[in-house]
Amino acid sequence: MKKNYTRLAIDAAIIILAIVVIDWLVGMAGDFAMLRMPSYSGQTAKSNFRLNRVDTDILIIGSSRGAHHYVTSLLRDSINGYVGESLTAYNSAIDGEFVNSNSCAAEAVMDRYRPKLLIFEISEWELSGEQAVRDMEYSAGNYRNNKFVKKYIDEFGWKERVKMRCNMYRFNQKVLQIVSSYVKKGDMTGYEPLQQTMEVMPRHVEMSHTLDEYSLRNFERVLQIAHDKGVRLIIATSPSFRPEDGNAQLASICEKHDIPYIDCYDVAEFNEHPDYFKDGFHLNDKGAHAYTMLFYQRIKPFLDGMKRQKVG
Repeated sequence: MKKNYTRLAIDAAIIILAIVVIDWLVGMAGDFAMLRMPSYSGQTAKSNFRLNRVDTDILIIGSSRGAHHYVTSLLRDSINGYVGESLTAYNSAIDGEFVNSNSCAAEAVMDRYRPKLLIFEISEWELSGEQAVRDMEYSAGNYRNNKFVKKYIDEFGWKERVKMRCNMYRFNQKVLQIVSSYVKKGDMTGYEPLQQTMEVMPRHVEMSHTLDEYSLRNFERVLQIAHDKGVRLIIATSPSFRPEDGNAQLASICEKHDIPYIDCYDVAEFNEHPDYFKDGFHLNDKGAHAYTMLFYQRIKPFLDGMKRQKVG
């Protein structure tokens, strides 16, 4: 009987050791792949790029609405024509990443360099924090190579910190995404056009805008950092089709921090153009071009400083 227990203990120790070694190898391979991932090749690569390497003069950060609503080349060329510069631009907005992962990326960017114009696309409902943990776990692959990802995830508490100790958890369901990032090519501007046209008028349900302390704290920290570092930050909300809710609290937060807010969420011109939309919340390519020009006109007063800076 004693021999059986001894054998069982040895087998258990071997299994545990094997799991530890496999987990270590997964971590080494995953971290290696993340650090060397191409810049413009899919959502995972895009997330990694904006956290660690992006350095363009104009940078757009946001969720799917940011990725699909801002035609990077059109906005860049319009701004360059107005300020008389040759500024570079990139749309780093990503499907499914919301205020917390976007705030994390904005902090990482401003810690690394000072963009001449940082555009942060957000809707007020994102501050409710309903998806905060899932939002940050999207960036779990960067937990060990980006101090801001680590800080944001660690703030959830000891359970999330323990999870991040497991490399197999960090890279769970990300293997195919990482591999595909080395295979497919993305658009170098980051803009992701949608071609479909909305066929059925959507029924809007007013969303809860109860502010979440964690999400609000992260967002306000970005506003304060931008203000302190002199980064030209513009908060923006792009159009939805005939929305029933609004962004009054978001506007108030931006005003408190003296950060410009461009609210195009409920615009009459777009409410009469269902052909501008892929669905109730996302513009198609036609709508994106129309909105990009509207947005450009709205931010012109905030570009004069760039113009005067050049002349002076």
